[in-house]
Amino acid sequence: MKFMDNRLLQNQLPTIACFLFFVFGLPVTASAQDLSTPPTITNTSQTNTKLPFELLICDYVEFKLARVNTQGEVVWEHKPPGKVWDFVLLGNDRLVYPIITDKQEVRCIDFDAHVQWSWAYRSECREIVNITRHRSQLIVSGQQPPQAIFLSFDGKIQKRLPIPAKYKHHHGQLGNVYAVAENNYLAQLWGEGTALEIDKNGKEVWRFQIPPYGNRPFPVGTVQDLLRLDNGNTLIACGTQARLLEVTPAGTIVWEFDGSKHPELNFTNACALQKLNDGSILVTNFLRGNSGRGAHAFRLSSQRKITWTFTDHKHFTATSQVWAIQPSQPSGEGLK
Repeated sequence: MKFMDNRLLQNQLPTIACFLFFVFGLPVTASAQDLSTPPTITNTSQTNTKLPFELLICDYVEFKLARVNTQGEVVWEHKPPGKVWDFVLLGNDRLVYPIITDKQEVRCIDFDAHVQWSWAYRSECREIVNITRHRSQLIVSGQQPPQAIFLSFDGKIQKRLPIPAKYKHHHGQLGNVYAVAENNYLAQLWGEGTALEIDKNGKEVWRFQIPPYGNRPFPVGTVQDLLRLDNGNTLIACGTQARLLEVTPAGTIVWEFDGSKHPELNFTNACALQKLNDGSILVTNFLRGNSGRGAHAFRLSSQRKITWTFTDHKHFTATSQVWAIQPSQPSGEGLK
């Protein structure tokens, strides 16, 4: 199955049938403000059965990938032969994702589910769960040993960068790795609850550990994704603490969102982050263990208003990534 265009994803996926669902929200209003403005989060939702963009969705409980068009129809679905958590979309209708199997693979397919290439990585590392892209490179996050492995779009290894992660268990050493600044990389250390920036040689240049938060988990699982903002701050999706933090380079928290004023979200696990072309942020709410109530994803405007939510408990259980398909940024920076 081919689609009308070859649109790229922005930044650090994720039953062939038609379905109906409910979307709550108003279109976001573009603004020159950024997330450092004073927080005034309100929900301006209203029922709307049309999506503002197509979505790619990964359901981690059902281990499937799905594409949903703007009419709310599932136009494509794929169940890989293993556990899938993350994905990226290339500009030629190719989808790349790691799958956890006995073989252990990073696989590239088209939307006819034909395998374009597959890299069996068992000899390189114990496990790969996360993948991002930067311009014409893929960055896969190896665990045990923790390393960023750079691949070309045809699956050829270009280089490896050791990441100084200390978590002992292979599952959780290293999550998403993003290219930021000039030859620096921002890494998600899931097991340490830490955001880490390193230079091109793997030397640490910045570190921030998520602080404890009530009786919620700490530190393991408290970083699920990262996003370097235009103002130089870092937005962190704090996983099982179910909150978002904006942190300055000095380590000061200047903004926080925990969903307490929006119980309708059932904000359970702050997962994937995507900066949209208009400056708003799409947040995936991972409902594993809490399915059946709440939103799978929501959008925060630059004024910190929830302007749209995605909810479909009939067809999706716990989404680890809800991703908007939209035209790429001119620079290609920070693509997921």
